[in-house]
Amino acid sequence: MAHDIPQETPQDVVDDVTTPNEIDLFSMLDSSFHSGVFQDPFVPVDNADGPRFLDTEACLCQLRPEPVKGDTVWWQCVGNQFNITDTGGKWFQARNVDALELVANNTLGPIYDASYAPDSSQGFEWDDSQQQLTITGDRTPGLNVWDTACTAENNTLFSTTLYRAAAEIRANQTPVDAAPCWRPGAVPIQIQDYENWQEHGCKDGFLCSNNTVNSLPQYCTPITECQLARLGGIDCKLNGVNIGMGPFEPVICQAGWYCPREEKGMVTLKCPSGHYCQAGAPTPTPCAVGSRCPEGSSFERYLLPIVLLLVIDVLLILGMIHLGIRKRHRNSSAGAIRQNHFAAVIGGYKQVAKKRHEEVNHEPALRRQVERQDTFRGLGDQLHEQAPPLSHGKTVRHNPDPEVSPTIRAFVVSMRKATSASEFGLSFGYDQLTFALKNSKRPILQNVTGSINSGSLTAVMGGSGAGKSTFINVLMGKTQYTKGSVTVNGIPGKLKQYKKLIGYVPQDDIVLPELTVYENIMHSAKIRLPRTWKDSDVETHVNAVIDCLELSHVRDSLVGSVGKPVISGGQRKRVSIGMELAAAPMAIFLDEPTSGLDATSASSIMSTLKALGKLGITVIVIIHQPRVEIFEMLDDMILLGNGQLIYEGPQSQAKTFFEQMGFVFPPGANCSDVITDIITGNGRRYKEEGDISKDALIAQWAKGSRVSLLTNESVDRFWQPSHSRNPSDTTLAGSESSDADTSRHNRSSLMSISKLKAGARISMLSISNPQLSRILKHRGAPRWRQTLLCLLRSILQQYRTRSNLWFEIGLSTLAGVLLGLAQKPKNGAFFRGQYNKPYEILSLSADYVAAPQMAMLITLAIGLSSAAPGVKLFSEDMLVYRREAEAGHSRVAYFLAKTISVLPRMALACLHFSAPLFLISMPVIPFWTAFLANLLYVYCIYGLASCMSMVVRREDAPLLATMVSLIVGILSGAAPSLREAKRWHLDWLWRAGPGVWLGELYFGQLVRPFDYLYDVKIASQVTGYELDRLWVNMLIMVGIGTAYRLLAFVGLVRGGKLRV
Repeated sequence: MAHDIPQETPQDVVDDVTTPNEIDLFSMLDSSFHSGVFQDPFVPVDNADGPRFLDTEACLCQLRPEPVKGDTVWWQCVGNQFNITDTGGKWFQARNVDALELVANNTLGPIYDASYAPDSSQGFEWDDSQQQLTITGDRTPGLNVWDTACTAENNTLFSTTLYRAAAEIRANQTPVDAAPCWRPGAVPIQIQDYENWQEHGCKDGFLCSNNTVNSLPQYCTPITECQLARLGGIDCKLNGVNIGMGPFEPVICQAGWYCPREEKGMVTLKCPSGHYCQAGAPTPTPCAVGSRCPEGSSFERYLLPIVLLLVIDVLLILGMIHLGIRKRHRNSSAGAIRQNHFAAVIGGYKQVAKKRHEEVNHEPALRRQVERQDTFRGLGDQLHEQAPPLSHGKTVRHNPDPEVSPTIRAFVVSMRKATSASEFGLSFGYDQLTFALKNSKRPILQNVTGSINSGSLTAVMGGSGAGKSTFINVLMGKTQYTKGSVTVNGIPGKLKQYKKLIGYVPQDDIVLPELTVYENIMHSAKIRLPRTWKDSDVETHVNAVIDCLELSHVRDSLVGSVGKPVISGGQRKRVSIGMELAAAPMAIFLDEPTSGLDATSASSIMSTLKALGKLGITVIVIIHQPRVEIFEMLDDMILLGNGQLIYEGPQSQAKTFFEQMGFVFPPGANCSDVITDIITGNGRRYKEEGDISKDALIAQWAKGSRVSLLTNESVDRFWQPSHSRNPSDTTLAGSESSDADTSRHNRSSLMSISKLKAGARISMLSISNPQLSRILKHRGAPRWRQTLLCLLRSILQQYRTRSNLWFEIGLSTLAGVLLGLAQKPKNGAFFRGQYNKPYEILSLSADYVAAPQMAMLITLAIGLSSAAPGVKLFSEDMLVYRREAEAGHSRVAYFLAKTISVLPRMALACLHFSAPLFLISMPVIPFWTAFLANLLYVYCIYGLASCMSMVVRREDAPLLATMVSLIVGILSGAAPSLREAKRWHLDWLWRAGPGVWLGELYFGQLVRPFDYLYDVKIASQVTGYELDRLWVNMLIMVGIGTAYRLLAFVGLVRGGKLRV
């Protein structure tokens, strides 16, 4: 269309001529149009006598007599109106005309007379040699490029403008309709020459309805309103339609419409349904499956992701409701014995058979207990009453006494099967153990020598700072010691080599609160029991452990945390012990198992440990001031002060040892309290004279000069297994202490006896080193199975803490909605650059920052919503991980399982973020491409948060992870730009984080599709981003996220001290 000129008759135009404009445009036109600066075909070049019109190529066609002869009338069409001659241009025959009469009477008619239409089917040119008009051929050397284009087909809109201008000139008025620019006084600038026009035509994305080779594209200075609009990045519009600043200024194709390439910018079509057309579209862009694009769309609404999201959420909600109903049913009396099937499936734990008690011959009364119990009497009492002692010199019968409880029988059978031997316990020897902190001259542990019997309950006692925990840690190989040696069953080595056979129960009840009693113990069993065991064997063993620990009535109860307990403290402690017993250990170390418990619960726990010792398992406990009942359960004692030995020997001889040093025990006093006072240097009330300091006690033990009350026979009994000794064997008559042979006993040192005891134990070993090696070889699930078990456990944990998942999903959704609303005004247009040559002068204000800013906002939103959940991935279970790793659990398996388990969670949160964001903001980028990019960035943030959880305390990690994620997002290349970073020589810092790679990906996807319209290379140079690295950016984010995880794994293995 020719700038929307109404199709009026020439007479109407003449009648409607307005008053002259104050600006004399005609004078300007007359001086400029004919100077060759530019050509305006709408301006008459003469008095406009006779019929004339403008054809489709803006050639001026006039009806005039044939040159020379003048006996016929022809239409002369001239492209270059600055050079009109009598014989120039392209000629066309006139129809229905009596040439002689017209010529003779000079009555060719008015300018708008259309009575004599030209025959446009054939063109002619003047041949000077023949002095006549000849038919034009394929090559017309006599015609210039402007005349060759003439078609003699009337362009009514062009012609109407010409007629209006002629009428205004006749009336001595300014020819407003012929003005080349709408701004008064503006002089147009030709922006495309005829060669470029012939080669390329109208540029893609533009409407050039008035432009031809004879009316080439021009630029006009905008009117003020349009200039302000262009500065604001808005196309100038009239009644909602884009307009140029002159009739020959190309106009950008309007949003919701497209300008087909095949039409060369002459027409614009409405965008069809199922497609969308952004501003400057040469072709409609098909919408993705599941998107909504009605006719005239300028953007794509992604509905499929929202529908998919709603379906997933509905299924999740329905699943939660279903499981909630099942849970209530399970908690009813009818469903009390059934385990949550969902938890069983995803946790890798089988449902307990209804008749399991029949399979293991358990007493029905044990399975019918449902009330909560805190007092433990089962295993300890039954062993005291029923179990025959397991002699170190005899093999346990394959068929235990029928009178022995089925609970004990099942546990003993499982232990024997796990160790492949009749002797369950391990013995330990240690010589000159010494430990000192780095750069410290004073050792914390010094010259500790002794041994621990297999099958004994040995207590390590001492005051605060005496070195009890240090001694256990050094003995178990948890810390490096500077000097000393350790033997296991008489074989020199380190306890770390036997960690699969040794259990350790920390002082704190380190269990997973999201799992039930059964699930905590079962996981430990599946990880640590012999890999050759069938699931049924593991199930039987776990049931035996639970029953022996009297936890059957709470087996399906969640353990809970210390802040939100579900079971009692004593039960939590027994669960912690059960996790070690589930691994069928041959020795078990416990750090203050009675700490924080009431007297009854403490006695219950120690009764359990005493029972385990009677079964043959070596039990070593750190204990502080035990009550009388607990003290009497002990077999042996190791008393420490200032990191050195004060006493090491039978509990029954400890009182006598100190009495012979001059200490007097008050009648009826608690021996453990008195001994504690003595070894902490507070024994003056028990010894009126002499040195009572700890140094004196240590020196006395080191000299080995104590009064021995043991006869040679009692020495032999002393080396018997602790559970085989009779208390009467160690009761010494008073006459013996006052006997004349006392001097002979005084010459016997307890240190020598300790060495004799160790040698005796070695000679009595029933488990040789090859047997231990064979047992160790088959202990523990293979790494792939450990990974699977940890993966299922982690998924179960997430299910049990689903409120955290809902919170993360809700936060992600809110972030997506808010960010989408912030970007909605752009209507999907996140880039506006400089038009390609030669139309760059028509450009609006460039917007190179919208795409980087959107990417930066995405990085910030993802960082804020994903950093804290990423921290919890490892920090919440760090203590459990340490406990399991020290017990032989594969670190790689644990780490891989935890990492894989959150991938569905990451995808779900990312979908809740991306779907509303793209639904509202409608960027021109494939949704699933953007979703994958966002997901990879979430992957990176989770990895980064995992790193933070490895280097700082759990309380500080979420804040630090959020701040680091914020920094990484800021360094995405939006502001400061990547170009500025390169100028500072810091682009390596920007490139080190995932934010800049996500920003570059978004920039390329939002900019590259418009390379036909804009000069995208300039945009790339201005921002510093590359445009064509979609999959490179994706792969690099995968690499960065993986690198973060590798660093996190190193921190998990090596960085424990940083979190203290």
